[in-house]
Amino acid sequence: MSRHPDPEVLVVGAGPVGLVAALFLQQHGVRVEIVDMHQRTTQHSYALAIHPRTLGILDEAGLAEGLIGAGRKLTKVAYYEGRERRAEIDYSALASKHPYLLVVRQSLLERAAEEALRRKKLKVLWGYRLQSLAVEGGALRAEVAKLDQVATGYPVARSEWVVVRSETIRPAYVIGADGYDSAVRRMSGIEMEEHGAAQTFSVYEIEAAGELPAEVRVIVDPDLTSVYWPLEEGRCRWGFQIRDASEHAASMERLEQLIAARAPWFSARPTQIYWSTLALFERRLTRSFGKGGLWLAGDAAHQAAPVGVHSMNSGLVEARELAARISQIQRAGGAPSLLDEFATETHEAWRWLLGAGRAVRALPGADAWVRQTGARILACIPASGDDLEPLLQQIGLTAAP
Repeated sequence: MSRHPDPEVLVVGAGPVGLVAALFLQQHGVRVEIVDMHQRTTQHSYALAIHPRTLGILDEAGLAEGLIGAGRKLTKVAYYEGRERRAEIDYSALASKHPYLLVVRQSLLERAAEEALRRKKLKVLWGYRLQSLAVEGGALRAEVAKLDQVATGYPVARSEWVVVRSETIRPAYVIGADGYDSAVRRMSGIEMEEHGAAQTFSVYEIEAAGELPAEVRVIVDPDLTSVYWPLEEGRCRWGFQIRDASEHAASMERLEQLIAARAPWFSARPTQIYWSTLALFERRLTRSFGKGGLWLAGDAAHQAAPVGVHSMNSGLVEARELAARISQIQRAGGAPSLLDEFATETHEAWRWLLGAGRAVRALPGADAWVRQTGARILACIPASGDDLEPLLQQIGLTAAP
C-alpha cells in the first residue's frame, strides 16, 4: 500500500485509462499510486481500435511504437446498407502523424502501460479496493482495503474474497478510472444521465477461410447497426446489434444466420469461433466530470455505442488532460479552474457525440442516404477531436456551426 508521504494522486482502476493517467502523472513528477480491485488486466474486451488522435497521446507516453509494431493499420471505414456500399472514409487523407486506425487488443495496451510504469518503479496494486471516500475539512480521505482469496465451505469447497487489511490515505486528488460501475463516481455522489436507449450486441471473434476485407465495415440497417473488424491474418471480429438478449447464441449456426442477414457481401467461410459474448452498451454521461479533488475519466464518466470505440479513446485523452492539469496545479502554481475548464469542455464534447448538442448536417451535394443517416454515422466514425470534421466532410457531412 502507500508509503509515506501520501501520494498526491490516487488513481482508482488499472484499465487503459487509469494506467495511462498514472504514466503521465509519473512523467510530470507527481507522486501517484494506482489501485485496482481485480487481480489482473482484461483478457477479452470490446475495445480494439486506437484513433489517430489517441496514437499521438500514446506517442507522448512512450507507448505508440511498440503498439504499432504489434497492431494492424487500417486506413478505410466503409458504410453499408445490406449489399450496398453507401460511403467510405479514408484516414490516409488526414493531416496526422498517424493517418490510420490501429487495431490492437486492449490487453496489449494495458500490458505495455503497466510495463512502462514498472520501469519507472511504480507497481499497480492489484487486489486493492476503494472502501470509502470522503472530504473532511476540504481534504480528501480514502480508505483502501487489500483483498485476498480464502477457501471456505465444507463439505463443498469454495473461495471468496475477504479484506485482510486496510489503510487510510490522504491524496490531493483522486482520479476515478474504475469503469462502468465506478466506486469513485458512486462515492462522490455524481449522477449519470441517460442519452438514448441502450444497445445490445452479439460479439464473435472468429477464424474464417477465404478473403477477409482489409477495412472496417459498418452496416447501417434501418433499425440496427453491425460492424466488421479485420484482425490478424485469417481472423476477424463481428459485432451485431440485436433487439433482445434472447437472440444471442455463441454458435456457428447463429453466426452464419447473422452474417447472411446483415452482410451478404461477406464471402469468407467461418471455421472457428474463438470467443463470443453478449454485450450491453448504454448511452450515459455523468452530470459532471468532477469537482475539487475528485475527477472521473473513461467509462466511469461516459458510456457509448461501441462501433466508434469512443469511450476508451476519449478516456485516454481525458487521462492525459487530467494528468497535465493536475501537474500544472501541483508543480507550477496553476489555478484550480484548469480542471473546471477540462470538465466543461469534455462534457460538451460528449453531449455532442451522444446527440444532445449541435446537430451534424449535410453539405450541398451529399448523397441522399448519407443525409438520412448522418446522425447515426457520427457515432460510427472511429475518430475524435480535430480528425472528426475532415472525415465527416469526406462523405458530405459537417459538424461546423
